[in-house]
Amino acid sequence: MRNLFERILWSSRLSVMLGVFACIVAAFVIFIMGVLDVIHMLELIWNYILTSSHEVRNELVMVVVEILDTFLLGAVLLIFAFGLYELFISKLEPAEKSEAGGKILIISSIDSLKSKLGKVILMMLIIKVFSYFTEMKPTSMLELLYMGIIVVLIALALMLTKEKKD
Repeated sequence: MRNLFERILWSSRLSVMLGVFACIVAAFVIFIMGVLDVIHMLELIWNYILTSSHEVRNELVMVVVEILDTFLLGAVLLIFAFGLYELFISKLEPAEKSEAGGKILIISSIDSLKSKLGKVILMMLIIKVFSYFTEMKPTSMLELLYMGIIVVLIALALMLTKEKKD
């Protein structure tokens, strides 16, 4: 009875495949959205060439920021799918043999998955802050000081996430 329960319990880890497939599908959808944003960006570039409008330029900058954010979100979903698969199902042999795979895809523990996801999410947050900064027009020295403090905190966060090379 105990052996049967343990086999069932161990086999239940395969339910993680639902999450893996869902993350992969979601990543592809996000990447398609990013490609559509790139097409929109090309239209804006054409409009900017024709009109040299300041409004078109501002919209173009925001679209570029959104494109970065979109593709990073797709990357987060893929990293999460790879991490779930490696932690619960099996090692990805092609990733282990690949030069690029060794840098981003090999997940050995929940902590390494959290670390990789945390770095990408931090980059997404930095891009979001940048997009807010492009819309903000500080009206006082205090607001400008707050913006400076935010930049220093972001730099500190990046410094703390930097991997040490021995």
